[in-house]
Amino acid sequence: MPKIVINNHEIEVAPGTSVLHAARQLEIEVPTLCYWEGVRPMNSCMLCVVRDLRTGQLVPSCSTIVQDGMRVETDAGDVCASRKEVLELIISEHIGDCEAPCTHTCPASMNIPVMMRQIYEGDLDGAAYTVTNGLVFPGTLGHVCPAPCENPCRRKAYDETMKIRTLHRNVSERARKENPELLECPPDTGRRIAIIGGGCTGMAAAWVLRKKGHGVVIFEKEEKAGGKLRKLKDEELPKHVLDAEIESVTRLGVDFRYKSEINGNGDLDAILQEFDAVIVACNGVAKPGGKIFEAKEHKLTVKAVGNGKTAGVWADKYLSSITVTKEPEFFESKIGKMQRAEMENMREHNENKESLPVSTIDGPLLDSRVEAGRCLHCDCRKRVSCGLRKWATDYGAEKKKYLTTEERDFRIIGRGNILFEPGKCIRCGLCVAIAEKHGEDIGLAMIGRGFDLEIRVPFDHSFDDALVKSAAECVAACPTAAIAFRNKEDLEACHTTTWIEL
Repeated sequence: MPKIVINNHEIEVAPGTSVLHAARQLEIEVPTLCYWEGVRPMNSCMLCVVRDLRTGQLVPSCSTIVQDGMRVETDAGDVCASRKEVLELIISEHIGDCEAPCTHTCPASMNIPVMMRQIYEGDLDGAAYTVTNGLVFPGTLGHVCPAPCENPCRRKAYDETMKIRTLHRNVSERARKENPELLECPPDTGRRIAIIGGGCTGMAAAWVLRKKGHGVVIFEKEEKAGGKLRKLKDEELPKHVLDAEIESVTRLGVDFRYKSEINGNGDLDAILQEFDAVIVACNGVAKPGGKIFEAKEHKLTVKAVGNGKTAGVWADKYLSSITVTKEPEFFESKIGKMQRAEMENMREHNENKESLPVSTIDGPLLDSRVEAGRCLHCDCRKRVSCGLRKWATDYGAEKKKYLTTEERDFRIIGRGNILFEPGKCIRCGLCVAIAEKHGEDIGLAMIGRGFDLEIRVPFDHSFDDALVKSAAECVAACPTAAIAFRNKEDLEACHTTTWIEL
């Protein structure tokens, strides 16, 4: 049995074990993009390199077999520098949006394209889950939000913007009336948080914290929650909509204590003694610090909700003993302004122009499904689980380190259930190997050499024809969503309000 020392940790492994698997047995993380369990090592991305201390060389850990007495470093400075350079070379050619422009500009970070796909498919329960966990008050915001998400919508530059606000308002009624999944919370953590202020900011923070399993008490000086929204006329915001959504917060398990004004003297001291953390969601009570967090109100209700959600996330990290530091700068790939021809290509392949999927939904919501079908889906189907995004963030890779002068290759191929975007492809070859493993009759092939290398389907068949047996595994293995299902995305994206929360 060969022995190997990795980062000064010794382990004995079975003959034929790769350095990558040996590291994983030691719970040492080595990044990979082109490796997939059950498929031969591809050796295409070279992100998994480690240093063999016997030779001083960098070797790919996925294909290097352990030899007795081998000593390896996985996190030395030059190893990390090499990985960063690999990532920067890859992303210099990468063409795609990590986040759709609409999601990127939503102050509450709701995953709008997911909502569109769910509405189109007739999954109103799923859409209700998405809009409520994203906006907390989708009905209220459906009336009062100025819809900053609609302005950058690419559909607007093409013909007419998507009616995003109208759609989440229509779906919100489903959420208010019947959707028990929305009220499910994890087991009680035993931690209790006080929130001072029962406006949308404080209630949004409460929603996030209850979804983490914490007990929450909101102290509100007025007789009802809602803050400034209570002052709006009924034609601006029907009060029954606001009241119903506040009732949802109550049903989630949040305790409201009305007519309870908290000031900065003994009242606050008593709360600090009683609760594990405090979120101040109103003005002039206390400065943040220690176990006191601030959730700033804002004149834009949707921004107030976003601030509340963020405060809830940070308070949860504090309660979970996660060091609260400045938010990291997550890697963002952006296509930017698109030419008319590029948008036409996106519309041709992403817009759902066929008959609506079979569903029992009709009446007014049928119009919502038709509207949702217009979405261009310019988001990434792996916004959460994209390997390139994760490692580019972890290694601080720069998007424009290596500038290319060639015309960008923005294409979407496929009119069936499977789409392929060459501009996102990193040429790892996993899809080719997986199709081969499944014994596909047609499969995929790598055509060309060097920078001209491309994944193609032989004999001008479609990707649906080529991946009859292996489509699901190819989509799961693809590190960048270059291969994706038309109206689906990674599961985490459907149940995660922001990438930051992961």
